[in-house]
Amino acid sequence: MVECIVARDKGVFQIDLRLRPYGAAGSWSVPFDEFRRYYSLGGQALPYERQALVKLRWVAGNEWLGRRVEAHRDKFTYSDAPWDRENALHLRRRQMRELVKPGEINVKYSAGGIIDIEYAIQYLQLLHGKHYPELRSPNTLHALDVLHRLEIIQTKEYEVLHPAYLFLRNLIDALRIVRGDASDLLLPEETSEEFKALARRLGYREKDRTQAALKLAADIRQRMKNVHAVFLAHTIA
Repeated sequence: MVECIVARDKGVFQIDLRLRPYGAAGSWSVPFDEFRRYYSLGGQALPYERQALVKLRWVAGNEWLGRRVEAHRDKFTYSDAPWDRENALHLRRRQMRELVKPGEINVKYSAGGIIDIEYAIQYLQLLHGKHYPELRSPNTLHALDVLHRLEIIQTKEYEVLHPAYLFLRNLIDALRIVRGDASDLLLPEETSEEFKALARRLGYREKDRTQAALKLAADIRQRMKNVHAVFLAHTIA
């Protein structure tokens, strides 16, 4: 069946077939009862797989089945089962240590990258979603708005995370457009022509291209520093 999917192995529209029960070792599709057994309090789903279901949503096919899957997701993901905070933080520390080389900045995986925003919000959705159904959203910014409205995230934190998410998303999109590779989110050297071109693409219009690049670099460092501080504030007990 895989030959029926026309997509580059690497690229902007890469299809990840591992996002299913049992990962690469599992079937491409599973009966609903097997899905329900795997994603259950006594099932085999790992803690990060419970978290990943936050992003699940029905988009096509049989709507009745899609809504049934979403309903089971809500019952499982937003249950009374305790959230393993230390396991989640261990995974995040491994990402920063193993996926980013010293001295490099990865807009997704480095401390303060967009993953910090997404994970912090998802952790809070897991902790509070049982009591606040409006938090059960796969949309990051909508969930952030609800967390702010419920005062789970304070205004000063919201004012860090909301613009930083938009800033980092624009930065990621610009990198992907330039490189044509969704997985390559490593920032180029700040003095390189590629970085100067990136600054211009993002709207830094100073006449001196070097100054524009320096301003972008400073904005990236400050925003990521602020994001990681909020991440730690909501994840370190």
